[in-house]
Amino acid sequence: MSRKLTIALMASVAILSAGGMAQARQAAPATPHYSVDTKMADIFADPAARAVLSEFFRKRGEAAGQPEAPPEEQAATAELIKGLSPRELAGFPQANLDEEALKALGEALAKVPAPAAGPAGSMPGASATGTAPGAH
Repeated sequence: MSRKLTIALMASVAILSAGGMAQARQAAPATPHYSVDTKMADIFADPAARAVLSEFFRKRGEAAGQPEAPPEEQAATAELIKGLSPRELAGFPQANLDEEALKALGEALAKVPAPAAGPAGSMPGASATGTAPGAH
């Protein structure tokens, strides 16, 4: 009799554990596609992420009383920083990114969904040579 009870308890624990694990998987937040550790080139390659980044820096500049840079200057700056992540960029005082700003930017980027996958084997933003932007 005690053996049947032991087997029944083990089965119950297994069932409850499996149910608990399923609930834990459902409750666990998905890892965001973009963060403050994502390279700027990858953020620039996705129009939705680029829009979030542009709006974030536009508001930061506006709050600091800085005029918006002309498009040529913005393009030159983008070329210079494409290999850096926002966290790495924060090491430069000109970036105007303190810990609070990095946190806010990270939260905004985390809301941007991953870009839709293209045809099999292709990467969003990939060139005709099959390499991602900024990959040499």
